[in-house]
Amino acid sequence: MKLRQWCSCCVAVGISMFLVGVVFYFLIPFIAPGIKPQYENLALYRDWKGWTSTYMLIHPLIYAPVFAAVFLKLRHETSFPAGIKGGFIYGASVFCVGSLPVFLLAFASFQVSVEIMLSWIVQNLCQYLAAGVAIGAVADGVTVRLSTQLPASAGDVWGYLLQKETFLYIIRGWLTVKNTDTWQATLFLPATTLVMQIRPFGIGPVSSHIVHVIRVDHAAREIETEENGQFVTSWNHQMRVETLPENQSRYTDSIHLKAGLLTPPVWLFACLFYRSRQRRLRTLLAENDRVQKP
Repeated sequence: MKLRQWCSCCVAVGISMFLVGVVFYFLIPFIAPGIKPQYENLALYRDWKGWTSTYMLIHPLIYAPVFAAVFLKLRHETSFPAGIKGGFIYGASVFCVGSLPVFLLAFASFQVSVEIMLSWIVQNLCQYLAAGVAIGAVADGVTVRLSTQLPASAGDVWGYLLQKETFLYIIRGWLTVKNTDTWQATLFLPATTLVMQIRPFGIGPVSSHIVHVIRVDHAAREIETEENGQFVTSWNHQMRVETLPENQSRYTDSIHLKAGLLTPPVWLFACLFYRSRQRRLRTLLAENDRVQKP
């Protein structure tokens, strides 16, 4: 497991640093057109068409194993912060301790322009921060927390939230779920386990997703589930409804998910998915209010 985690973190670091490098490679000529002609001074810089370009291309992949190994050792053997926050701190620390002094020494020793030196510093900082965020997400997972204010009482929202038909309505278009006709009308009951066969966006292969309903607290209006699937190691979800003045309510989704190397794209999917679910829930409440008040 530790070897698999290290390998996933290495790939995450390598890809993130490489992508940031590519962005800067194409961006610099537009935002700082005076830099490229300076690199053509072969008395000071090596020819980019030689081995320099090859090394710059593979450098993230060479450096990634060390970057990942040190982070994981800190996480496993110290109280170093976890997740994206810890990865961000780690990336910033590596830059400040390992890179910035080297850049400043190079600037003091060689005839390198301020413009080029700043571009190196900014690019390297962005690469280490991106690598840190990526490795924190892959190693420890990420948390998605989204809230929305709804034009209905907390009691009404809670009643809708428990039902199968509400669940199927708010995921429509994002997930196709097979055999839902066998589900009970009140979907979220304590100690319930739902074995879902899902297809994202209704295309591609079907994958399994298991939902364990851990807690349904009617007094606090909270639901907690522990979930996992073929591509997701854990997907722990809390739904909460709070009372607001003037017959309004606040609904919140809190999800902590881990999907190994797939954590970043799954995190992006979750952000968009739950934001859409909340919009759908608001639409459903509005539609039912119009029906009740012709």
